[in-house]
Amino acid sequence: MAMPSKRPRVDAPSLSMPSPSRLLQLPAELREEIWILAVTEWAPEKAVKDSAVRMLRRTPVRLDRFNRPLPAGITRVSRQLRHESLHLYYQYNQFELWRPLFWINDWTFSTLIDWLGQLGPRMEWLNDIALMYKHESELDHDIEEALWEIGFAFSQPGVISDRCELSEFEQSHQALGLPRHFGRKTRDRWLAAAT
Repeated sequence: MAMPSKRPRVDAPSLSMPSPSRLLQLPAELREEIWILAVTEWAPEKAVKDSAVRMLRRTPVRLDRFNRPLPAGITRVSRQLRHESLHLYYQYNQFELWRPLFWINDWTFSTLIDWLGQLGPRMEWLNDIALMYKHESELDHDIEEALWEIGFAFSQPGVISDRCELSEFEQSHQALGLPRHFGRKTRDRWLAAAT
């Protein structure tokens, strides 16, 4: 007769359910306020002298052909969080894109049209799109009407606003804190010498 082995008995790990998230037990109204703060794009405000408090300001989400940021990470955590927070990402952020140029053969092949096509029905959540332009002549066409004609209608009028974007030359003088006329004389002399 074989003797039973004297090995210690190891119990299987318990398969109990994980405890529910305390965050998800908060009232829906309070969770929504938290999600709004979590999905909105923020940038540090310039520091004020003698201030230990760091302030944040809302900053737009810039989209272009090289930069297509994903929605905030919280929208990809779980189905419930996606359901509760994704629409807030589109409602509470301002999105910056370059204005489509109508005189190009197929202006519908632009970052704006491509992005709106990818959004599909989520487009109705958009509240604030700023289209950047460099020259007044780019404003000759009503973009919302043109979008409506090709099948992109917003849930409300006035979602799109226009903002004149400075040229790269003008942006560089501001970013570096240089006077506005910095480099212009040198640049003009170079152009004159080149002709």
